Amino acid sequence: MMAQAKERQVQDAYAQQGKRLASLVQRLRGWVGSDPARAPELADALVELTAHRLLGHGYAAAAGDAQESVRRAGELLAANGPIGPYTSIPNAARYVTAVVHLATIQVGLGMTDAAGNTVESLQDVREQLREHRLEVPLQPQTLMWALWCSSRTAVASGDVGLANGYADAAIARWAESDLGNDPDAAYLAIDVAWLASDCRWAVGRAEEALSYLHVAKDHYDTVVGGRLDAPGRLSPALLERLAEPLFGMYQAMAKRLVAIGEVDLGLVTRRRLIDLLRGLTGRLGDTARAELAVALNDLARDLSTLGRRYEAEAANAEAATIMPQESTAIQDLDRGVVERGPLTTWSPLPASAAYGVTAAASVDMKIVDLAVLQRAWRQRTSTWLQVERPRAQRIESELVEQARIAAERQEAERIEAERVAAEQRAAERARAEEAERRDAEQRARADETERTERKRRREERLEAHRLEVERREAERREAERVEAERRAAKDLAEDPAESERLELERLQAEIDQLERAERMAREQDPPPAQS
Repeated sequence: MMAQAKERQVQDAYAQQGKRLASLVQRLRGWVGSDPARAPELADALVELTAHRLLGHGYAAAAGDAQESVRRAGELLAANGPIGPYTSIPNAARYVTAVVHLATIQVGLGMTDAAGNTVESLQDVREQLREHRLEVPLQPQTLMWALWCSSRTAVASGDVGLANGYADAAIARWAESDLGNDPDAAYLAIDVAWLASDCRWAVGRAEEALSYLHVAKDHYDTVVGGRLDAPGRLSPALLERLAEPLFGMYQAMAKRLVAIGEVDLGLVTRRRLIDLLRGLTGRLGDTARAELAVALNDLARDLSTLGRRYEAEAANAEAATIMPQESTAIQDLDRGVVERGPLTTWSPLPASAAYGVTAAASVDMKIVDLAVLQRAWRQRTSTWLQVERPRAQRIESELVEQARIAAERQEAERIEAERVAAEQRAAERARAEEAERRDAEQRARADETERTERKRRREERLEAHRLEVERREAERREAERVEAERRAAKDLAEDPAESERLELERLQAEIDQLERAERMAREQDPPPAQS
């Protein structure tokens, strides 16, 4: 595994060259401290390192060294006094190149206002040099970066006519150079073509904008070479470098295809972007997730416009699971988007502003007819559309059919689920009704038991009351009897004859009672018969 990882990193020649240049700059910094005569070497090394990083869109990595590069180049330029007829051309070229690099970094990082100030200062330096009939020869890539910065700042300020003039000049300088055959300059070719597409789009020239963007995308796809389909095989630095233009490139192509009516091709482009980003989220983290969420939301919006609700809902649902819509990472992706403007014309730049052949490092550069080049690119794009349109239509038709089948299956599943749910609800209602019936019966039995118990307790209370009443009545009668006897005894004590009479009556009553008892006994037990 370690050997494979090492092999992958060795294959990244760009990263290896960057390490060598950074190491050289570090050594020269140490040497200059003891030998100031080597300051030009350090300044040149800083320029070379910054240019190398810009060729890979390493704007953030280049920022620190680029500022030092401008400072050291400025010190060398001013070492012999202000700009004049005896100014060193190499020193001037080095300083202008360093300033162009700084402006390019500022544009690449979205600092267009700062880049505008830097470009303006660069124009002032060039004017001073021209006053002394000094024309600074610059490398072709430096010319293109200078024009790219001027065009991007003009777009940001709303001067789209001037921006197109700079974009035309950048395309011409690219076509005149041999950088098209230099694989290390592929991102620069992408930047210039993409710039021209944005500028044409801003002035309402959709066909030209699409042709330029198609050229840029072709360059990018050639650079990537399908490697993003297997990101796990790439080193982190190479993966980040290859993925950096992916979202903006494919997003712009998809939007412009949809806007000009090539909806199927636009959708296919969006789907390709989404497939690639899904494979990058594990390695690139929040950046790739934010880009994926935006791409899915844009796909959902386009599908909704076409009435493909089922697919749109699926895309929106996936986007919602990836990253919240209020994420600042998503909001940042909308910055710097060039909107399509009304049809506008512009005038070509003067030769001095366009960095014509006299400003190039080599006077052997070929002269290119820009109109012929543009017609060739438009024809190339038209051929591409004719070839890809049927394939995209077939793909989208198949997806529509798959979505229809999936929607029907989902609807059938929904109906079945509703039926099962209805049956479950009916069974639950039946169980609830049965439980309620049993509860009612239990309550009825409990009520009956309660009524019986209440009745029994009431009867017991009535019986107890009756007994209490009888007891009290007996007590009352007994009390009356005792009272009567007491009064009788009192009366007897007062009348002896009466007392004797009452005693005789009592004895007679006892004799009568005994006689009745004997008669009843003889009647119940007759004497035995005699033999």
